[in-house]
Amino acid sequence: MAELRPIAPAFVVPGPSGVAVRDRLKHLTPEDDKVLRLVGAHLGALASADLKTRCADGLGHCAGPGQRVSVS
Repeated sequence: MAELRPIAPAFVVPGPSGVAVRDRLKHLTPEDDKVLRLVGAHLGALASADLKTRCADGLGHCAGPGQRVSVS
């Protein structure tokens, strides 16, 4: 029988790092600023609703809509 390889020690992956979007966007017109804020608010609302639904589903959610996973 083949010998099993050793298990690597556990490690913690560092959290995401990045730059704020405002650091990369320069010379915006007031109209650009308004549109970006509206889009950001809309996307934030969608993400919030998705998170609320996933939290309500608990461990029963999965990739497909309407599908349930049985948790033992």
